[in-house]
Amino acid sequence: MPPDLADRRDRVVARLRRIRVWLLLVIGGVAVALLPWTAYLSATLPSEHLANHWDIAWAGLDLLEALALVALFVAVVRKSVFVPMFAAVAGTALICDAWFDVMTAGTGRSLRWAVVEALVAEVPLAVLCFWLAFEATEAIELSAEVGPASAAGPLPTAQRDLPEVGRESARTAGSEAPSGGRTSR
Repeated sequence: MPPDLADRRDRVVARLRRIRVWLLLVIGGVAVALLPWTAYLSATLPSEHLANHWDIAWAGLDLLEALALVALFVAVVRKSVFVPMFAAVAGTALICDAWFDVMTAGTGRSLRWAVVEALVAEVPLAVLCFWLAFEATEAIELSAEVGPASAAGPLPTAQRDLPEVGRESARTAGSEAPSGGRTSR
């Protein structure tokens, strides 16, 4: 890793370590505060509600899914480091779509189709996206430790035959040896 890139990485890591406690307090506080808020909402909100722009809301969610999947496709094709991010976004959008499809479906046939679509299409595709996010993250971390795979070449399958100690092979003529092709023996 170039020194300037290593310095930059070290500065970012140091900054994150400094704000880690605050991040934990904010994230933990919001998570804890959401529990009573969710209980309050589930007790006070009506079970039915007429929503304006219902069609635009659903079209927007489907557009988000499509854009996330297109971005994921492009990232995979380009072998981008953004694959984990786009995979996580796509998986999350798919899970949200499945949840709201099932929760907002009417009774009977509408509910059955929403459940079938969630179990056959949206949830499996979301699981695939999350798996891809984890696998790509691991691959990126390993390549950062080892270096690019293309630079390393294939891994050896057998140990190379090395000359015995003290029995090095002589250089041949034309080898551009400093001695002009002669050996010292």
